[in-house]
Amino acid sequence: MNGQLIEILVLAAVAGLVLARLYAVLGRRTGAERPAPPPARSAPTPAEYREPTPAPAASAPVEAMGPAGAGLAAIQKADPNFDAAYFITGARTAYEMIVHAYAVGDRDALQPLLTPRVYGVYDKAIADREAAGEKGPELVRLKSAEIAEASLSDTIARIAVKFEAELAHGLHGLRDTLEKWTFERDLRSRDPTWQLAKVGAA
Repeated sequence: MNGQLIEILVLAAVAGLVLARLYAVLGRRTGAERPAPPPARSAPTPAEYREPTPAPAASAPVEAMGPAGAGLAAIQKADPNFDAAYFITGARTAYEMIVHAYAVGDRDALQPLLTPRVYGVYDKAIADREAAGEKGPELVRLKSAEIAEASLSDTIARIAVKFEAELAHGLHGLRDTLEKWTFERDLRSRDPTWQLAKVGAA
């Protein structure tokens, strides 16, 4: 009886030793196994999750607007209400109005939009054209308008705009034109109108 008990105990010890060695081998990672998935994360709490606050849109500084930047900045400093983007929109409208008024000989429409010197030139050109029985060029399409130069002399602000347009010249057909118009305004004046002070080739 005692011999059988000793035999059982020996076999049990051997079995335990084999199981221990087997676990030691199978329990190790070999590098080919799939890594254990990370523990599931609970939904973030309000303190952990916040929607990013969008930064307020900043308008581009006038200093960045090419060669005219310094002049535009000086004008804006003297007149805080000046806005370059608004100006170029108004300049496009002024170009269309002036070209049309010149084409049809509308002196009343031209006078407030031109300086006295430029108005005198346009008035004479219209008179010469009327005497010859000719018509002025009509605007077909304004292709582009961009600020080319800007300056401030005392209280007189001047901005040159380069216009590219397509004009119809009666029997002469369509013609592309590229001109630089200089507008000016006395910043002391309550009149917000910028008048055409010079026209030249761009």
